[in-house]
Amino acid sequence: MACLLGVLQGCSSADAVAPLNQAKPVIEAPISGTNSVPAIPRLAQFSPDTLVPGASVVITGEHLAHAIDSISLTVGGVSLQVRSASASRIDAVVPVGALPCAATATQPVTLTVAGTVLTATVPVRAANRLALKVGESANLLSADDVRCTELLAPTNASGTGTGTGTGTGTGTGTGSARYMVAVVNTSVVASASSAFTLRGTGTGAMAGQLSAMKNPPVSGNMTSALLATTPSTPLIAASLLPGLRTASLVAQQATAAESRHDDQLDAQRTIAARAGSATAQWSAARAERLNRLGMAMALSATSMNVGDVITMKALYNSCSAGRDVQARVVYAGARAVVLEDVNAPRARTMDADYRAIGDEFDRVQYPLLRDNIGDPLAMNGAMNGDGRVTMLFTRFVNDSVAGTAGYVSACNFYPKSTFAASNENEVFYARVATATETPADWRRAMRSTVIHEGKHLASFAVRLAGNTPFEESWLEESTARIAEELYSRTFTDGGSWKGNTGYTGTVRCEVYQCDDRPLMMWKHFSVLHQYLRGVDTLSPLGASTNNDVTFYASGWSLVRWAADQYATTEGTWLKALVKGGPQTGLANLAQRTGRPAGELLADWALANAVDDLPGFTADRTQLSFPSWNVADIMSGLAGTYPSAFSAAPLRARIMSFGTFTLPVQQLRAFSSSYFSFEGAQTGGQLLELRGEGGAVAAPAGLRVAVVRVE
Repeated sequence: MACLLGVLQGCSSADAVAPLNQAKPVIEAPISGTNSVPAIPRLAQFSPDTLVPGASVVITGEHLAHAIDSISLTVGGVSLQVRSASASRIDAVVPVGALPCAATATQPVTLTVAGTVLTATVPVRAANRLALKVGESANLLSADDVRCTELLAPTNASGTGTGTGTGTGTGTGTGSARYMVAVVNTSVVASASSAFTLRGTGTGAMAGQLSAMKNPPVSGNMTSALLATTPSTPLIAASLLPGLRTASLVAQQATAAESRHDDQLDAQRTIAARAGSATAQWSAARAERLNRLGMAMALSATSMNVGDVITMKALYNSCSAGRDVQARVVYAGARAVVLEDVNAPRARTMDADYRAIGDEFDRVQYPLLRDNIGDPLAMNGAMNGDGRVTMLFTRFVNDSVAGTAGYVSACNFYPKSTFAASNENEVFYARVATATETPADWRRAMRSTVIHEGKHLASFAVRLAGNTPFEESWLEESTARIAEELYSRTFTDGGSWKGNTGYTGTVRCEVYQCDDRPLMMWKHFSVLHQYLRGVDTLSPLGASTNNDVTFYASGWSLVRWAADQYATTEGTWLKALVKGGPQTGLANLAQRTGRPAGELLADWALANAVDDLPGFTADRTQLSFPSWNVADIMSGLAGTYPSAFSAAPLRARIMSFGTFTLPVQQLRAFSSSYFSFEGAQTGGQLLELRGEGGAVAAPAGLRVAVVRVE
């Protein structure tokens, strides 16, 4: 409400403005030859009752018509911007960011109008006031919102708050509380990072000297959450995996040690962008062949039958330089042709394994891709193909692209008139078993690679067919991992959409090989564990170091969470995401969800912290992973491999309420730094986000999300 200056009988608000004290002005002598006396400014009302950053201030009265530069208005020593003045009204505004971060309190107001000085006090609220009940959360997604936040104390010992998440509660009270606060970096540039300082003011005692520590101290029952590793820490050693007899298998396959795969995908994106429309070039090529060869020859597809030995081009990042590979047709099915390099170390000894891979693609994997991801054969008609995907298992991959299980070349989707080395076919390349690797171990790891590379073929095909740009590599890899996840559901107890699937029927069954099951979700969650341990320094948008592959798992987690939250029909939603359009990357994901990227990050960040937390239920479903019980899976991994995994890997800084200054040296793009406040809260807790070294302005793009857990 607006209050009368000097007549406050009508004001009952706790934030009412105290009366202005009007100082006696200096009365100048009348101008010679007149009897006029300067009119004394008089004031009547001041609105609003409580000042907040960015608020408009209106003062009404009499005789206020003076030049703006002769009017001064300050609150707590901070000058307000006077916008206009008339005889009866002064309009001003509280500058955003000018008020210091402090709890709501009365501050002195000084108004000077042409020598007349008036003073008063007015409540000033610089902070966003959050009175959160257990389960409630708030996303502070503007630069103005994140500068200063006040977590209002519970009003009784049980910790139940009296306000709402919009900040209407009071700041007094005593009770036990726990909040998870995530500072998120909304930058969309994978290589970007920011340093910042989190400052706090409160009445509690701090747990430890956090201001001088890079890694937070261990505290309470969250010890395991603070076991940090560097991004380059190797994943679990091969010897720890039951049923895996070959150490190189895990190092080469199960840990997704494909450090150059994302670079190769970026190269394919560049190739397609430079080459232009594949459909137009195939149309021109067909017309030329028709004119040169006649109808029958121009439209005939190359026949490949079991036992045939044919020459294929092994291509990597060049469409002009390829290596000739002599390969034998081992399987020729309805949707797959499987070729083995005649020079493979185990040539002609693994036909049964190759046939099993081809048969599974025909029966299970191709229909799964077509119905839920995209058709790998979407370009087949334009290419005059035979309606089958070609799988070339060749030692070229082992020898020339070490550490890579398989890959796809965009060159093969174009006619030879565009790229002379093109195989003019939907081809993916994969490594062969080594001489020291058993066929069973090779096949166990390779089966998920087939669906992964099949997904890349699908993405390339549908985007070339639709003349849309190739996807950014992080999202291309994330959706390939989604394809592996859907493949895992084809096995008994392998999971279901929004089924909150846990450890026993999935990851445990994979590592113990309780049936003829390949490694699938093991890769997702073992690497997600690594991401959560180094969350500040890692990003789902790409590699943070040359050896970093955690974005395969964190990117998958982000896309899986988005599909769970915003898809009406999972397959339809995923196909639209993979098909894409003019927008790629986060813009594509935001378009499919209908929510801005910053909001997606804030909710996903909190979901990583509180999903399936014992005894906790969030008010909003966005703070959960409906398809997976991640907590149970991490606990299962820790139980199976206690020396390699933590049951609660998320790296959070744990503290009680109080006053502190905590620098964070690095927060990667589209990732989060976590802070857990817990204990007795005896008053409001202020949180102030500042720049590196305590600079007043926080880095652009940093935002805050908070949820009350207890």
